Amino acid sequence: ETHNLIAVLMHDQGLDLQRAIGYAGQMCKSAIQRFEDNRAILPSWGEEVDRQVAIYVQGLQDWIVANLHWSFESTRYFGNDGQAVKRDGIIKLLPTE
Repeated sequence: ETHNLIAVLMHDQGLDLQRAIGYAGQMCKSAIQRFEDNRAILPSWGEEVDRQVAIYVQGLQDWIVANLHWSFESTRYFGNDGQAVKRDGIIKLLPTE
């Protein structure tokens, strides 16, 4: 399945499952850190534009956080185990076909 980051990393990078999961996790952490770093160095364009940019950037942050919450609360990624995965950090994988 080419729409799954883990599968793509395994194929393209030649990684085993655990290394692909770790790599994907690091990619996410790095992206969030870049967001925070760039947010901290935004220039000023004047009071009104700065206010609008702050609202926009806060909306981006809210979108990121909401997506994380949704991934644990919906059954799409973890079935009925979302809260346990969030709490324990352990994902039960389906057997391969």
